[in-house]
Amino acid sequence: MEMPRKYTNPLLLPIEVILCTDQNLEINRTKSACFYPWQVGKSKPAVVDLPPADHIYGIKSNLDCEGAGSVIGGWLEHQPNAAAIPGRDFKTLNRMAIMSGNGVTATQVASFRREHDARLKGGHERVHQGVHLPSSQDPVFSYGIKSGERIPMDSIMSNQYLKDFLSQQEVKQEQHQLAKKHIPVMHTKASLGHRFVEPVNDTSKPFKMKKFLNVPPRLRAMADA
Repeated sequence: MEMPRKYTNPLLLPIEVILCTDQNLEINRTKSACFYPWQVGKSKPAVVDLPPADHIYGIKSNLDCEGAGSVIGGWLEHQPNAAAIPGRDFKTLNRMAIMSGNGVTATQVASFRREHDARLKGGHERVHQGVHLPSSQDPVFSYGIKSGERIPMDSIMSNQYLKDFLSQQEVKQEQHQLAKKHIPVMHTKASLGHRFVEPVNDTSKPFKMKKFLNVPPRLRAMADA
């Protein structure tokens, strides 16, 4: 397909001209992702040269020849270094200096340490005594914490625990109601006398307007119908 004369620049071609044919090899060589043709319903083709179809992407990991089974199954115990020399035992040196009579002053102790030596004892030099386990004396001895009593299955199926709980709650409720009852107070003459208050006579005159001071009271009875 020849390029129209008025479109001298391939980047200025309309989209319908690019999509109408698959022979736009010269245009596709621009490797521009913005102007690369695509087809509707298909993935956009790559604008770079991809490796062949049998190529495997990613970085190959170097697997360790030692698997999890060999790691878990083989445990190495710590072996102390035989060439390692333990530290000096200053307590023993001080005791030796005092017993020899040269541990009175600091100068005597320092000179005694330069001439004598004593090392700390490592763990391998400890005297291993036999361990006496309870199971070695009693074959039926079992280790651990004793579990609680076994729950009977018939009590669970018959809901006996709920019944016991309800009966206990009834007893607690009765005790609570008895505690709420108050003992009646028995009054004495003194307590009754303290409660009695003699009324005070009110001698003050009621308020009346001056024009109603001399007006006598009147009562008008309604005749029976």
